[in-house]
Amino acid sequence: MKQDIVPVTFVNKAGQRLFGMVHQPAVRCSSGTAILLLSPGVKMRVAPHQLYVNMAKRFASLGYPVLRFDFYGLGDSEGEAEEEYLADLYGAVQVGRYVDDTIAAMDWMQQTYGIDKFIVSGLCGGAITGLLTASKDRRIQCLLGLAIPVILDGTHIDFTKYMTDQQLKETRDGYLRKLWDPRAWRSWVRFLTFQSHYSLIFRSLLKPLLEKVSKASPAPSSPDPNEPKDNTNPYFAPAFFNMLSTGRYIYLVFAGSDRLLWEYEKKFVERHRERLESYPAQYAMHVTKNANHIFSFREWEEDMLDQCCRWLVELEEKLKEGTVVSGMTR
Repeated sequence: MKQDIVPVTFVNKAGQRLFGMVHQPAVRCSSGTAILLLSPGVKMRVAPHQLYVNMAKRFASLGYPVLRFDFYGLGDSEGEAEEEYLADLYGAVQVGRYVDDTIAAMDWMQQTYGIDKFIVSGLCGGAITGLLTASKDRRIQCLLGLAIPVILDGTHIDFTKYMTDQQLKETRDGYLRKLWDPRAWRSWVRFLTFQSHYSLIFRSLLKPLLEKVSKASPAPSSPDPNEPKDNTNPYFAPAFFNMLSTGRYIYLVFAGSDRLLWEYEKKFVERHRERLESYPAQYAMHVTKNANHIFSFREWEEDMLDQCCRWLVELEEKLKEGTVVSGMTR
């Protein structure tokens, strides 16, 4: 069925104009819910390989109006990003940089189309923005997150200190394979010309030896109080369980080859497994096997879209039954 795609503008809390596209379905779903596709990092409203365009078309085919738009300082929207380094911009996104823009988008959709129930979706930075916004605005009924990050980025963080055992093992195995691979000469050039990530190399290769030494040595009397314990985002778990405890829904899709999957399982699921298991009807996740972070191959994208659409069909029945908290509270 034919869909209308309309360019739109609206204003955020700071008075900056934001630009986006609304995909209007031929027939709206009966629950009256709309979907917001939130910009991933700096990739704006199109997303890598036009991922958001394809998502919007599929979601609109199910009857959902879809708005995908640029946050301030990105794409065609007004404003500037003040951060000098990209990692710091990512870190700002992970603590809520674009929550107000997301609320402004919902306000505009409500004023323009009379919609007061929303599903927030997006890849990586878009997913965490949706989650953090949901803890402030009950109009959000569901988070449909792709490759959501649970850590904090930033130039001040040494990420090699917080890599999971699985990540270090796979990194170590990769380095060892290159030792005997004549095609890896470029890696040797980088190593010999001081362009390699030396802390990562030595941490991954020396980890087994350090573990043996630590077992044979007495434990230190007390930890250094200034030593950072983890780079997990402290806002993640509270926002996650805020959604579930208020009767709303979370569906996550991860790429099987993405480090964010390992971090999510190690730094969130393992720590909160019992609590997560108390929400079997509200929380679920899917892993697209072998996929990379941006689902760049067509078969990976199709698997992700098929699973998301299946979830949306099931969610639509719950939304029609009124089993999700509705109305706005900020």
